[in-house]
Amino acid sequence: MNAFRDLVPVPAYHFRPVTALLKDGIGLVDGLSVKLQLLDDLLLTGRPEDICAAAAEVERALQDASPVFADITQTMGRLGAATLFDAARQFRADEQDDAARLAESLRAALARFARRSVSANRRAQQLNKGLNAALKSLQALGVQDHGRLIAEA
Repeated sequence: MNAFRDLVPVPAYHFRPVTALLKDGIGLVDGLSVKLQLLDDLLLTGRPEDICAAAAEVERALQDASPVFADITQTMGRLGAATLFDAARQFRADEQDDAARLAESLRAALARFARRSVSANRRAQQLNKGLNAALKSLQALGVQDHGRLIAEA
């Protein structure tokens, strides 16, 4: 029996250049940030239909971006880098300055997105608490019609 298994060559198109992958990641994070900022701004308006539509758009964008981020994660794993910071350091050591700058840019873009996400989440929680308090007040006042609360959002 052969002790070595036959290796199936992987077509070249399965491996995208790291720089192209990182650029795509930066573009996706920037697009997500714009959508998230719109959602955050809409949370201040109190228009539920617009808020729901913007939240759905952010959700769709996140789902659409997940294959690219999975590719980035796999690529970082193949490089032996646990974080984008480690990847940038490794790229610099290998004298791949473009890839190092892109890894650092993606890391910074993800950090900005995370901060915006926390801010939008906090605002959504405040809006939710306010709506719940308003509905409880209406219920306490007895504004009900056949057991159903009447409230125009």
